[in-house]
Amino acid sequence: MQARNNGITEKKGTFMIGNHRQTGSYYTSGEIAEYMSNWGIRSPRDVLLEPSFGEGVFIDKAYGRYQALGNFQPEIHAVEYQESSLLSFLSKNIKGVNTHLSDFLAFGLSGMVDVVLGNPPYVSLKNLPENIRASAIDVIARRSLTIPTNGSLWFPFVVHATSLINPGGRLAFVLPYEITYVQYATELWKFLCGNFSRVTLVRVFEDFFPAVDVETVLLLVDGKGGTTNNIVYKVYQTVKDLIKGNAVSETNVHIRSIAKGAKPFTSALMKDEEARLLSQLRDSGIVEPIANSCKFKIGYVSADKAYFHPSQTTVEQYSIPEENLVPSILNSKEINGGTGVGLSVDAGQCASRLYLPGTITSGDARYIESGVLNGVADKYKCRNRKPWYVTPCVEIPDVILSVFGDVPKLVVNNGGYAASNSLLCGTLASEVDKRDFACRWYNSLTLLSVELNVHSLGGGSLVIIPGEADALSLARALPANLVDSIYGQLEDCICAKGLTGAYRLGDELVLKNVFGMTEKQVSAIRESVNSLKCWRMPNLRRNNRVNN
Repeated sequence: MQARNNGITEKKGTFMIGNHRQTGSYYTSGEIAEYMSNWGIRSPRDVLLEPSFGEGVFIDKAYGRYQALGNFQPEIHAVEYQESSLLSFLSKNIKGVNTHLSDFLAFGLSGMVDVVLGNPPYVSLKNLPENIRASAIDVIARRSLTIPTNGSLWFPFVVHATSLINPGGRLAFVLPYEITYVQYATELWKFLCGNFSRVTLVRVFEDFFPAVDVETVLLLVDGKGGTTNNIVYKVYQTVKDLIKGNAVSETNVHIRSIAKGAKPFTSALMKDEEARLLSQLRDSGIVEPIANSCKFKIGYVSADKAYFHPSQTTVEQYSIPEENLVPSILNSKEINGGTGVGLSVDAGQCASRLYLPGTITSGDARYIESGVLNGVADKYKCRNRKPWYVTPCVEIPDVILSVFGDVPKLVVNNGGYAASNSLLCGTLASEVDKRDFACRWYNSLTLLSVELNVHSLGGGSLVIIPGEADALSLARALPANLVDSIYGQLEDCICAKGLTGAYRLGDELVLKNVFGMTEKQVSAIRESVNSLKCWRMPNLRRNNRVNN
């Protein structure tokens, strides 16, 4: 391949949506681009590909690397989908770059490259134009891989980029941290380990993109044509430490641990002594899988919150009978601080009611007709169920767990409430006492399990989904004669001091008093929780504070 001077060599479509959030494009810092260029370009004769060059920072840093190696006319291929970015780059008049205005996923070269460097778009496939989505699906399908409709564009970008690399070549990408935990990324890890001799993931505590709520990592793959069973996981405190090679830790993550659905890139952040303590607690039986006691699922989906949760005025207007109204909890705000709800939610504490008609009265008929006239019956969920006005899968759970937030709240359902899909509904095994389960929940071992198993949104807020909730661990059952006392103290503490106070009290009442853990051991668990929380919270990472 011969590099051509600046010029547009291909044009396939115009994906001009507008801002970075819509296109999923975030531009890389110069320090990171320089690090990746120095890592990837090892010979002055290496042929480079940048598949989504944006402002051209990788190309700028690559030129510096080539010059340091003695090549002032390197062969660089640069692909960009957004015409405005390409034209901006061309205005710099950098000679010798073969630019392509193209959908990278439909892009090919007459030869192969030695190095791919870049920062692919982070955007869901479902938000893409049809032609781009089709290209992405085709790239994945041709390699017998799969991706869900809510999967992100970085996945097919990585896969397609690897197909353009020479044997022995390498790739370095800036990717969102979600690659470490989303289920569909498991196939990508297997694919990379099956095609490269070394796969490395780099995580830096200092935020790469402080202007956006996207935590990023570096994916470095080397030795095209080889295979490996391990991902080398390197952790650094700052970008300067990364450049100097001063890692906080370096571990090997076996591909099996990812395939099992675990989150090994999170657990690897724990100190060795903290990890050993947790393992000892599991081996001793003090900690057991929560699945032994409880199964979680999302609550009901009504499809129209206002209609299916009528106000008292509406109930009276249509004479809706009480037996067609199920006490319900719509969201965690109804059970969190300030509501009077402590360790349990009792009858009458929450005012919402779900409309769930059994026998249809004349008042129900009029209300149902109003739903038809107002378009409720035509909403997606409603029109796909029969009859449209009966919400399916309404159950009365034993316990209810908040989904969003920094510290989860679990309550015993003493009021016979149903719960919406803004909450998780827990059904206990027949032999498990509700009060005992709640007592075992409130301590730092639970918080550590949450940090190790639950993902978070870009801003750091936890989002617990059923599969993650089922993967949690919990302290084992308590002596029956102690449950009432512990339950009462936790109930009073939640009402007086809130959730944080209750988890701290649970450390004393359960971990120390019942299971005999020492103050040093409990402190180690708390330190692990705090350290992992710092990694999770972008405001803490941006302030560069972490317990190492």
